[in-house]
Amino acid sequence: MNPYIALTRPGNAILTAVAVIAGAFIASGPEIVDFQNEVIICCISAMMLVGGGNALNDYNDRESDKLNHPKRPIPSGQIKAETAFNYAQLLLGMGLLILFFTLDNKMPFVIALIGIGTLIAYENGLKAAGITGNISVGLMSGAVFLYAGMAVNDPGPTLWMFGLAVLATISREIIKDIQDLEGDQDRKTLPARIGVQSALNLATSILLTAVILSYMALNSFENLAQLAYVGGISLANGTMLFGIYNTRFEDYFAGQKRIKQGMGIAMISFILAAGLN
Repeated sequence: MNPYIALTRPGNAILTAVAVIAGAFIASGPEIVDFQNEVIICCISAMMLVGGGNALNDYNDRESDKLNHPKRPIPSGQIKAETAFNYAQLLLGMGLLILFFTLDNKMPFVIALIGIGTLIAYENGLKAAGITGNISVGLMSGAVFLYAGMAVNDPGPTLWMFGLAVLATISREIIKDIQDLEGDQDRKTLPARIGVQSALNLATSILLTAVILSYMALNSFENLAQLAYVGGISLANGTMLFGIYNTRFEDYFAGQKRIKQGMGIAMISFILAAGLN
């Protein structure tokens, strides 16, 4: 893969665009066709912003990635660190400018601007601030759905997705910090502060909270939509809980992967339910 593409983690960027479309559909239903230009613009911008954020993350993690992720573009020598930093700035700037100059509704731009501010704070201190850093990542992930709702002028229906995504992402990020503990010796991540077992217990508690709250969203749907939602969200929850089970055997990579898969299934559940509602 081209190192410039790899630097953006294209899978994450594409998943973000899918999340924008999903959030917009959940917020507006069939009326999404009336906002197709806004949704397309928000998708393109979101992919640039996520790609730029990932590139900035790789730049800041260039030393720890020599141990944790040696095949990434910077530690493997495919791209110079300074080039990666400039590339990140270009993507982030273009992502914001597209929103500002092409949309009459400035709320997606405001959400994106707050997101970039949170990203910069995360990369310049919050990342090493224990649970605060994990919460920051969770908020940035969940904000995608609010961003999508703003694109179609109705963020209300996306609030459940926002909350559940925040909690699941925080849990996943804690597990990821446990996985990267050896290479993060220069950072005071949550596992380094309170120990692996305590961090794992907290990640489990947060995810269980998300699982319980997910069923409270059932009241947002009716009849067949409720059945579709219950079936889908139960599969999503089972997948994520299996990820927690994996971590009990110190398979942290599989654990965070299962949580990410579960989040994808949950998003599909919301889409199906919204379509049937």
